[in-house]
Amino acid sequence: MNNQEIRHSASRYGVFSQSSKFKRYLIRAFPIYVMILPGLLYFLIFRYGPMGGILIAFKSYSPFKGVWGSEWVGMDHFVRLFTEKDFLLLLQNTLFLNLLDVLVAFPAPIIVAILLNEVRNRFFKNTVQTILYAPHFLSWVVLFSFARRR
Repeated sequence: MNNQEIRHSASRYGVFSQSSKFKRYLIRAFPIYVMILPGLLYFLIFRYGPMGGILIAFKSYSPFKGVWGSEWVGMDHFVRLFTEKDFLLLLQNTLFLNLLDVLVAFPAPIIVAILLNEVRNRFFKNTVQTILYAPHFLSWVVLFSFARRR
């Protein structure tokens, strides 16, 4: 059997067809993979990347040594937290503040947006929006320096 006969019989039994089918599939699906890439990068950078910071809970973290240079302490921080005499008070305060956040801080911007939507005076509406959004765009230090000068 010569080389050409071997190749012909191999292609007849599907030896080479799997590889070429996969290549055709990759070429055909390439635009879809390119569209998936930004979402995948988002999750890798902003969701999985910060999980490395969880290591800080198990280390005696020093900003000068960094995460990798700090001493490993294991579960010591958690044991100290749960055996603290004020743990129940700390837990109660945390749950209370989270409940306030859900009940007040979450619906407040929605209510303000609905109320501003009903205002007909465009100048007043724009002024209120600017005043409400300014702290999000300016540093509190800058705002304080503006207020202090007056």
